[in-house]
Amino acid sequence: MRKVAIWLGVVALAGVSVLLILLYGAGPALRAAARRRTEAYLKTNFNSTVELGDFQASVFPRVHVTVDRVVLHYEGRTDIPPLIQIGRITLDAGFFGILRPHPLIRSVRLDGLQIHIPPHQEGEQSILHGTHEDLASKYPVTIEEMHTDDAVLAILPRDPAKAPREFVLHSLELHSVDFGRPANFHAIMTNPVPKGEIDTSGTFGPWNADDPSVSPLDGHYTFENADLGTIKGLSGILSSTGTFKGPLDYLTVEGETNTPDFSLRTSRHPLLLHTDFSAIVDGTNGNTILNSVAARFLHSTLDVKGEVVDKTPLRGRTISLDAVTSHARVEDLLHLAVDSQEPLMTGDAKLRTHIEIGEGDEDLIERMMLSGMFEMADTRFTSAQTTQRIETLSMKGQGKPAEQPDGDPVSELKGRFKIQKGVVTFTQLSFGVTGALISLKGTYSLDSQELDFLGRVRLQAKLSQTTTGMKSFFLKAVDPFFRGKDGGTELPIRITGTKDKPAFGLDLHDKLNRE
Repeated sequence: MRKVAIWLGVVALAGVSVLLILLYGAGPALRAAARRRTEAYLKTNFNSTVELGDFQASVFPRVHVTVDRVVLHYEGRTDIPPLIQIGRITLDAGFFGILRPHPLIRSVRLDGLQIHIPPHQEGEQSILHGTHEDLASKYPVTIEEMHTDDAVLAILPRDPAKAPREFVLHSLELHSVDFGRPANFHAIMTNPVPKGEIDTSGTFGPWNADDPSVSPLDGHYTFENADLGTIKGLSGILSSTGTFKGPLDYLTVEGETNTPDFSLRTSRHPLLLHTDFSAIVDGTNGNTILNSVAARFLHSTLDVKGEVVDKTPLRGRTISLDAVTSHARVEDLLHLAVDSQEPLMTGDAKLRTHIEIGEGDEDLIERMMLSGMFEMADTRFTSAQTTQRIETLSMKGQGKPAEQPDGDPVSELKGRFKIQKGVVTFTQLSFGVTGALISLKGTYSLDSQELDFLGRVRLQAKLSQTTTGMKSFFLKAVDPFFRGKDGGTELPIRITGTKDKPAFGLDLHDKLNRE
């Protein structure tokens, strides 16, 4: 949408310039004079070589001009598609309208419009560069209406092997086009990724000839039926509404999105996702600063800030975000990320994470990198079997193996994590119940759900106090071998298997190495 907004104005100005030159060249030498002036103007202002087809013009009783095949090759390059290509330009005006001090043109139609934006190289001059000419004085004209159907705006990638990103402009209308005042525009187009229909309207200009990047833009948009499935790793149908205002290189954009069936590939649990956002957009290159994004789902809210910028030629456009929870539930986060009929646990959650998503054709989960920390309080496990194991651990840790569990929840669960290539790596992962503390580090695969953790269990009680009868008597002999630093018991453990079928065991190899 940002690229489209810029080129709405560019196409309008190019069309105005070409057709004004044609009119000012009217006379006995119409074709030759118009061709020379048009080619010179386009070559200078678009840094392009110019190809023009035939001119046809009639002046009375009304002015009717057609130009077939206008082609601009950026920097003369023929290895990439033309910067601008128009099949036919048609102009209509009243005879007396163009004789006024401020000429009036009724309509301009562009058929077969195609715009191909070449990849911008670092240090290279922008296609939209300034001029010190007073265009409003040099071309004092107003076009009542400019129109084009089924135009194509294509953004060419740096890698020529990749397909361009194409916006199909089903309808584009500009009204009251004038170098000295804003023009009204209305466009209906298809956004490629996520694929959906955009309807946008507003005002653009007046064009700032000295610095095109500060030309003002003001409008609103609706984005309907955007299929998130066109982004590998996501699913859902998104809709969005919002407004934009400001100079091209510093647009303030505010709006909201709604996705009633949002889900990640790793969970496949559709849920309602709503976001409210405020951002600053550089419309000349697409770089975006996200001042605030509030993402709400189920009973949780994520507050996000960050940027979407073109970092390097190799990485391309990169999403870089910092997210924290203001109100969140453990079960909501698990429902969003993990494929399970019932979340493993419930409770309050605090989360702080940094997210980076590089540009590419791979699955979003494969491109996404996260790092951060989390804390969970008043956590309870939903599985009766898991709850029983945790309660038993608590009672044994207190040296009360024969007593009934009191049902205390996990007192604390916290850790640091990194997610890369769909694998979660945990460090400093710990949780505790009364009488026991477990510290772990290891990995969890979001796709296979496989676990591989090593760690230690620290119990308040001695090993012999965790059981009764003859077992307790014989374990007294090995209490010293598993004595913790502060007394009690310390056991090396390993957890393998899957999320649904974990396997717990002693890591005796670790114990022997430690000795």
